[in-house]
Amino acid sequence: MKERSLAIYLAAFAAALTVPLLLLAAFLTWRFAEAENRQLRAGALQLTETVAAEIDRLLTSRLAILRALATSPAIDAGDFARFDAQAREFSSLGIDIRLRRMDGQLLVDTATPQGSPLPQWPVIEPMESAVAQREPVFSDLFVSRGTGTYAVAIFLPVIRGDEVAFVVSTTFSPDVFARIMADFRVAAPYYASLADRTGLIIARSSRHSETVGRSLPAFASLTGSSGGWRGVNPEGVEVSAFYSRSPASGWFLALGVEVAALNRSLWNSLAWMLAVAAGLIGIATAVASLIVRRLARASTAMTDAAAAMERGQLTVVPRTGVAEVNRVGEAFGRASVKLHLQASALARANRDLEQRVEERSRELRASEDRYRLLAENVRDMILLRNVEGRIFYASPSSHRLLGYTAEEMTGLRPADVVHHDDWKRVDAVNRAIGEGRELGFSVHRLRHKEGHWVWIQAAYSRIDGVGPDEPNIIVVVRDDTERQEQETKLRQTNEALRQFSAIVSHDLQAPLRHINMFSDMLKLKVGDGDPEAAGYAANIMASVERMQRLIRSLIAYTQVAYALVKREDVDLAAVVGEAMAVLDADITEAGAAIKVFNLPRVDGDGELLTRLFQNLIGNALKYRSEEPLVVKIRARPAGRMWEISVEDNGIGIDPLYGERIFEIFRRLHRDERRYPGLGLGLALCRRIVESHGGEIWLDKDWPKGARFQFTLPRQRGRKDLSAGGDDGPFRTEASDRG
Repeated sequence: MKERSLAIYLAAFAAALTVPLLLLAAFLTWRFAEAENRQLRAGALQLTETVAAEIDRLLTSRLAILRALATSPAIDAGDFARFDAQAREFSSLGIDIRLRRMDGQLLVDTATPQGSPLPQWPVIEPMESAVAQREPVFSDLFVSRGTGTYAVAIFLPVIRGDEVAFVVSTTFSPDVFARIMADFRVAAPYYASLADRTGLIIARSSRHSETVGRSLPAFASLTGSSGGWRGVNPEGVEVSAFYSRSPASGWFLALGVEVAALNRSLWNSLAWMLAVAAGLIGIATAVASLIVRRLARASTAMTDAAAAMERGQLTVVPRTGVAEVNRVGEAFGRASVKLHLQASALARANRDLEQRVEERSRELRASEDRYRLLAENVRDMILLRNVEGRIFYASPSSHRLLGYTAEEMTGLRPADVVHHDDWKRVDAVNRAIGEGRELGFSVHRLRHKEGHWVWIQAAYSRIDGVGPDEPNIIVVVRDDTERQEQETKLRQTNEALRQFSAIVSHDLQAPLRHINMFSDMLKLKVGDGDPEAAGYAANIMASVERMQRLIRSLIAYTQVAYALVKREDVDLAAVVGEAMAVLDADITEAGAAIKVFNLPRVDGDGELLTRLFQNLIGNALKYRSEEPLVVKIRARPAGRMWEISVEDNGIGIDPLYGERIFEIFRRLHRDERRYPGLGLGLALCRRIVESHGGEIWLDKDWPKGARFQFTLPRQRGRKDLSAGGDDGPFRTEASDRG
């Protein structure tokens, strides 16, 4: 039989059957997928241009209405009631019109019932830009002061003579643009987003209400007036998109097609190609059976040669119809000779390996002795146990802690020694470890062998790769009795302080009331006959009144200083809002501007934190200078804490008194008529911050006014990705209430 190489058989088979057909299938798949992709992209581009044109048409029509109203003679005549009637003619079209003076006072607001009192709102940046440019300005997304919802607006200056006399504006709800997208049937696999100049989403074709106000992904890559980009949209869907910038408003419309839809035709074609490949494989299998029969005969010959080698015999070189098999047979013959020579070398290697294993075993026994010495001499009790509670090992320190020997501990179960009031908490930790948690911790009581209870701290650590019936948990137990006794003493001290507060409230104020009453009677009795005695009586009454205010302040301080601090999820932005509401009259009287930047959520007591911001803002209002007061509140991350700052441009504080100002009843200004108070506010601030685990201080390097900084703990159990820091202003502070 003539020998031929196995490679010749296989190469001829593969080349004859598979290569041409697979190349043809791949080419057809590529052409079909390309045609489908072009059609989808062309649809996306056409839809982008159509929706963008419709949005610009809507904005242009609204601007035309504003321009027409801006020329109304009613404005020149100061007849704002007639202008209001003219503007309300557009209310049936869902268009709200507002007319403002330059100081922000609303003169006409068709969004409110006719005749309703109109407020004066701060002048915002888009309105200032419209006045400065003397051109209409399209705003970015903001939160409406009137409705508390997201909105955009157009501001048009009303020019009379050479001066801007008024500003007329109209507000859009983002839902208007979402409806335009729905009217043009922008739906999966197409997605559209309308974003303002800062990248905030104004409207979405899907999940509109959930995404308004979020940042548009890849906004930084949207350069120029139009173009394309590829990435993940706000819903997490990968899209290939086109974008267009509105020449009127400067907003971006981005419309993309789902990449999965673009690839769907490719996958369908691949499925067709796989079917063709399966047919080719079937044909190849039939042809290969011929080759297999040839190889089977060669394999039998090789098996016989290998069996002979296994018996230690010299191998006869088999002769088959496959040249490669014949060469392997020759190698078997040479290998059988070499095996005899290598047998003795292998025996020597085995002896060397046994010697190394013995040396390694001695090292392992020495290591085991060191770890046993450590476990048996540590003061904390160490347990090896499983999830079910069976103890396999207890260190000798168990006798010092609980009175049990190590052997007695192996016969105990957790339920036998854990206090019944603590069992649920301990059992929850056990279940969590059993369900895969790596670490656990608990503080509870264990019964001593003599019958009394011992407070302990237990730290659990799971050992991976060990079965449930083996010791797979390490528990380190430490005596916690001394700390618990100290906490008990602390609670008793706090209770004594609360009782002292009650005594001060009742027993000290009663004599003062008597002194005040008798002083008043003395003053009436001496009358005008003895002015000096009447003056003494008046001084006594003033001192009594001050003493009563000091006592009331001391009571208020102890109520806050020793209150039980709640731990709950607190939104600092809402807390500042509540504090500003309490101080609303004082803020208005001072003409102050309170600027709040993005504040985070923290773990703390909402009522105490409201009191904290109320005192700090009130302190800035009290010690303001002649220039308009501006108070800024902002936050930035600082490790596991948030660092909050409250800064103002008031009269400031001498850095020499940076620590004394936080002392109770410490005042730097003696003139109580100009700066009323008893010096309690900052002392309360320090106590509230410290009760939350933070600290408060005066920034001694602040150049103008005063800046107080303090820390509060971040939320537990989550990565805090919430707003916070100096980069973004609190949007409601800069938004238009209209």
